Amino acid sequence: MEKYTIEDLYEGQYYEKSFVITEDMGRAFAEISQDFNPIHLDHKAAEESRFGKKIVHGMLIGSYFSGIIGNQFPGAGSVYISQEIFFKAPVFYDTSVTVRVEVASVNREKKHVLLKTTCMGNDKLLVDGKAKILFE
Repeated sequence: MEKYTIEDLYEGQYYEKSFVITEDMGRAFAEISQDFNPIHLDHKAAEESRFGKKIVHGMLIGSYFSGIIGNQFPGAGSVYISQEIFFKAPVFYDTSVTVRVEVASVNREKKHVLLKTTCMGNDKLLVDGKAKILFE
């Protein structure tokens, strides 16, 4: 587990993590979140949707931002204050995605850091947003 101090952070600094989200992960997330929307889990319903196949829960992608912020960058000692998230395009199961957390600004006086949060896949912006964190 990483642990940056607020003094370590600067605008443009980032952390990326790439992975593939499987249908098993989607089913596990549905159990945890209690979101059983057929667009995420049912092949026939998803096939008849505008997307043509099952899509990953948006908040499953959002949870990866939380994991990075709490564990890798900036890591232990950072506390999530807010998250703004925009779903730009569907994320399909078994697609390789890259989640990125980038420092947008640092307010050392207030101990606040604004982070840009994005998810890319197939050279396309899938999720865009920003998070605000507080250092203890």
